[in-house]
Amino acid sequence: MVLKQRRGKKAPAANALAKAAAPTDKSKESNNIDGVDAEKKDHFNPVIIVALFYTLACGLLFFYYNKYGPSMFLGKGWKDYKWSPYKWRQFIDDNERTILIIGGPHRSGTTVVWEGIKTHPDIVGFGSRFDTGVDYSEGVLMQDVYPRFGVGYEFTNFDKSDAKQSSRSTREDGIGRYALVEDVHWTAENKKDLELQDPTSLSRLLNRFGPHWDQNKKFGKNGLMKAKVWVEKSPQNAVLATFLEGLYNMPVNEDGTVDLDNAKKPKRSATKFIYVTRHPIANIYGTDKFVRDAMGGNINFEILLKNYIALHKYMKMDEKVLESPVMWVQLEDFTSDPSKVLTQVFQFLNVSSDEADVQQVLGNMPDISAKPNDKYFKIWCEEGIAKNGHLIQKYAEELNALDLGYDLNIC
Repeated sequence: MVLKQRRGKKAPAANALAKAAAPTDKSKESNNIDGVDAEKKDHFNPVIIVALFYTLACGLLFFYYNKYGPSMFLGKGWKDYKWSPYKWRQFIDDNERTILIIGGPHRSGTTVVWEGIKTHPDIVGFGSRFDTGVDYSEGVLMQDVYPRFGVGYEFTNFDKSDAKQSSRSTREDGIGRYALVEDVHWTAENKKDLELQDPTSLSRLLNRFGPHWDQNKKFGKNGLMKAKVWVEKSPQNAVLATFLEGLYNMPVNEDGTVDLDNAKKPKRSATKFIYVTRHPIANIYGTDKFVRDAMGGNINFEILLKNYIALHKYMKMDEKVLESPVMWVQLEDFTSDPSKVLTQVFQFLNVSSDEADVQQVLGNMPDISAKPNDKYFKIWCEEGIAKNGHLIQKYAEELNALDLGYDLNIC
């Protein structure tokens, strides 16, 4: 006999299996959510990551563009002129232009003195960092004719500890020590057979500097003609003076050749030099602070002291053989009485030194700290002399021989 199940009802076993197989409302909801999340994950748009990356990149580029201007993208030579060496020689001589070269130790005041000088209505200097594309608008960082002696490349090479030597390789040049490197002193004599025999050395340098003197906010256009004095400031000029004198006064013939052995002495030198200096203890502390704060590095006090002495020895050595006029400016004199020093500088440059012009210059300058050394002297007297006083004594004879007029007993 065959038993028949009533229509519409399931057998118990089949019913249990059906219940087990059928999802509950909660499980349906859960499965639905998981399915949506999985779908979202599977279809995550990578454009978001790309957009974030490009936003960050554009932000960084915009930041550095605001600091270094078009040179950030176009290179330092994007404004270069294409004048020939003879055209530059002729223009400078025919118009009796003077090229003022400022040098001295880093943190000695070269920048503040340069800012005052270039503000004179008859003098032109380079513009801001945005205009030149280099920090402090220093010419040595803009050109490729002579070395920068490691300045600007120190960031990853400083000894990070207070030890004299690091376990890793470090540069021996750069701020605070480049004067101690062998062959750092470029002169008209030791570069006579190479750079100073090549007329393109003159044109390469002036074609790079020229546009920054010629086209600027002060003169608009034609600054080379309007300004009587063109000024270039780089601390490293302290070891380049006679070389730069030879370069800017290079006797280029009309056919573009240079014959230093048979060249006639020029009627006038196209160059003048200003050496800026500062009390050795203040200068060392100022350099140390800059290296630590701006570069995250460290240089031994004795190295900084030896570098200071070496720089001034080169400056004094060059002063004796330069045929161009030379003037020394002490930062302490400039900050305590800028009107007096600027008057002397303008007289040295044969431009107007009337009180009205000097006051106009000072009115256009940032505020000048009257005693920039006091904070460093305080540190020296409170703690520095105990740690490094013996080094000042050790090098006292060499410091005094520089004849800078500084008293080493400041406490």
